[in-house]
Amino acid sequence: MWLALASLAAQTLVVALVPSGHAAASCDVKGLSKALVDAAPNQAGKAFADLAGCDPAAAKAAAPEAFKKILAGDSGDAAVVVAVSIGAGESVRSWVNAQEPDDRSRTISKLGEKCDQAGVPAFFLETQTALGDKFWTERWYRGLDDCRDPAVQELLRARITDTSGDRALYNGVLEVYARNLGKNAIPTLKAAAAAEKDAEVSGFIIDAFTNASGVGREGGPDQEAVKLAVASINEVAPLLPEKTIDKARTTLLSLGAEADSDRLAGIRYKNMMQPSGGLLYGVFTTETATCKKGDVKVVLHHAPVNEAGRTWPDQVNERIQPALLGNFDLDLAKSCKGTGTNETATPPAPFKDAAAYQAWVDEMIREFQKKNPAVKAKIVAEDPLTL
Repeated sequence: MWLALASLAAQTLVVALVPSGHAAASCDVKGLSKALVDAAPNQAGKAFADLAGCDPAAAKAAAPEAFKKILAGDSGDAAVVVAVSIGAGESVRSWVNAQEPDDRSRTISKLGEKCDQAGVPAFFLETQTALGDKFWTERWYRGLDDCRDPAVQELLRARITDTSGDRALYNGVLEVYARNLGKNAIPTLKAAAAAEKDAEVSGFIIDAFTNASGVGREGGPDQEAVKLAVASINEVAPLLPEKTIDKARTTLLSLGAEADSDRLAGIRYKNMMQPSGGLLYGVFTTETATCKKGDVKVVLHHAPVNEAGRTWPDQVNERIQPALLGNFDLDLAKSCKGTGTNETATPPAPFKDAAAYQAWVDEMIREFQKKNPAVKAKIVAEDPLTL
């Protein structure tokens, strides 16, 4: 139905431009038509636009031949917009499809920027019908970022319901859908994220919340959309595959929601939660001192780290430093009037239990001894620390 309405709208535009199918009395249709026929390729785009401004019907009739010599570039792009507005869409499709990929992409993008003009949304819809799957694989959909026609939006929405095909294509259409609808896309994204079990696909969906929020767009994000996106991600997070929660973490950071991002650590590692309700990490500090008389001393400190489920593994090392200074005795170099260094390591993931923590400590000690067989290190089990 929307195709029929779109076609009618394009026909109405032509009638409005030229009442009763006649050219405007003040312009030279024959002269402009001849100028188009005689125009060099680099002038053909402008000549076509000039004729269309005088007599849309004559320009539409001339379009099939005119577009055989119109060159890609600014004048060609302008001619495309004019041709679409007068109903010469078939000539435009043939011309665009014959262009090199970069020229084709630019022209489609330029046309999409004119989607508020009559005939342009209908042209995109008719092109999808005419080209079928090529509309997607040849990236015509990339022109729809700002094409906020309801039928266009429905076309995009219908396409993202199918996740069975090319993953990169799916992700590309999803990005365009999210940018096009903005905050109005968020309920659909939320429902899709909650239902999707494939980690790669759900990762694409979570990432699309940034597009729907306007992150990276001129003028900055839509703060209402940001608020809605953050709330939606927090709500669906417990349903996401583990790898997707990693994506949700970075997405929340891009939305400026650092505290929400940190809280996802407890969801990501829910299987590692301790009876106390938090996560168990560890810290291992190698304290090395070269004393005044030249001898080297080493102390290996280690301690379990109890955390409330708001710290990711790659954050532990930095966040534990203040606690180390306040609880570990790291004065080895000072005590022997020498110089020294402290190197701190933390695990790549939280531990399931105390036994797993101890196994990690034992491995860290073995690794040190393997690398430094001549060094006799003192090992100190420190009191537990809390983040």
